Amino acid sequence: MAEDTVATRLKRFMEDQGISSTRFADLCGIPRPTLSQLITGRNKKISDVLLSQIHTAFPSLSVMWLIFGEGSMLTDNTPDHHSEEAPLDSDNQNLPNNPQASPEFSKEMALNSPEKAPSTPDIQSLQLDLKNQMLMKQIENMKANPRKVIQITVYYDDASYETFLPK
Repeated sequence: MAEDTVATRLKRFMEDQGISSTRFADLCGIPRPTLSQLITGRNKKISDVLLSQIHTAFPSLSVMWLIFGEGSMLTDNTPDHHSEEAPLDSDNQNLPNNPQASPEFSKEMALNSPEKAPSTPDIQSLQLDLKNQMLMKQIENMKANPRKVIQITVYYDDASYETFLPK
């Protein structure tokens, strides 16, 4: 019988829920290669960040069961039924409560906030303004602390070189 590890329990949960590993990774906001390395046993340890992302996406999955194999797979909460065929609803009901999992989720949260959320063009202009401000700060720093060339060395293909110093 195979050793009961986090990887085998995670595979069992995905099979029970009818979720492929790629869909599971996407729902949890986990990079697909990271999940693949965990499932195949290449990475034997699971980080607290990874556990948190899994728990956020699937709160009914028992963390104690996943880590230690203790208790039942699902907690008393309503079981998760993220299926491969289930499309993401327009109101994002099937998305996990993880803003990094989907940009649509973040937009939905912004639109449902009590304050008036900026429209997409406003968001883009705000991002451009932020980038411009950051670039301007970098230019100011470069002007305030100018770098000076102290030496230039040229290497030739015949293994010789010349060094030039500013006057």
